[in-house]
Amino acid sequence: MNCLLGAAVKIISACCSAIVLSFVFITQAQAVVINFDDLTYVPLDPEFPSFGDTPLYDQYRSQGLQISNAYLLPYAGDDEAISGINYLLAGASGSPMVLSFVGDLPTYVGMYIGGSPLGVLYTNAYGPSGLFASLEREDSGWRYVSFTSVTGIARIEMYSSQQQRVSGATIDDLTYTYGAVPESSSLVLLAFAVIVLFCRRSEWIQKVKYTFCA
Repeated sequence: MNCLLGAAVKIISACCSAIVLSFVFITQAQAVVINFDDLTYVPLDPEFPSFGDTPLYDQYRSQGLQISNAYLLPYAGDDEAISGINYLLAGASGSPMVLSFVGDLPTYVGMYIGGSPLGVLYTNAYGPSGLFASLEREDSGWRYVSFTSVTGIARIEMYSSQQQRVSGATIDDLTYTYGAVPESSSLVLLAFAVIVLFCRRSEWIQKVKYTFCA
């Protein structure tokens, strides 16, 4: 009897471990990485290219991102590139650049911010209830910044204190992740697996007994 009990404990322990690992796999975060290299900068006048020739707005809406007041630009030959060929110029005409997340809200947003901001560069993160984090910087060069919120991140705004024509700030390698909730179908399958494991016929229990008690 004690041997059978020990066998049952071992089986239950193994099943619980499998359940935990399955749950972790189901709920793992989903990441989106945008480096802007899938887009092409097209100058309106090839002889006189301008920063405002290729504005971004809904090009990444299918990935849950809406952009306003930002422009696609290619790295120049002497630029310190983060990745690929393109980056995002943040903000123009005295208005902030806005990254708005549509649909499900990410719980983590990170990006490289560079350039030479005009005055103090403000980066504000908003959740469903309003502003929850703000960063300030005056130096130039690339720096990785990130925001985290368990309730979700609705939008990020960026502008500089002396911004007139442009903010002077740039963005590359935007990354955001979602804390996925397990789908109902996955939970049903997981529950079914548990029932099957613990409701086998008595012959299965006897087989376990002989395996562990021989």
